[in-house]
Amino acid sequence: MSDLPKILSKREIELEELEEAKYVQSLRDDIEKLQEQLNTAKKNIEHAIGTINHDGHLGTIQTDWILPYLEKALAEIGGD
Repeated sequence: MSDLPKILSKREIELEELEEAKYVQSLRDDIEKLQEQLNTAKKNIEHAIGTINHDGHLGTIQTDWILPYLEKALAEIGGD
C-alpha cells in the first residue's frame, strides 16, 4: 500500500461536498429546533413567574417555594 493520498475524481469531490452540505444543513435544522424549544421554555417560565408575581399563586399550586427555582432556571437559559 502506498502512503500517497488518494486522488479523487471531480464527481467524488462533488459527492463529498454534497454530503457535507447535507450534514451542515442538518446541524442548522437541529439548532433552529433547539432554539425554538428554548424560546418556548423561556416564554412559559416567564409566564409562570409573571402569574405568580401578579396573583401570588399559580392555580392551586403553592408557589412560594417554586418561584426562586423558576427565576434561577430562566436566568440560566438567558431569560430577562
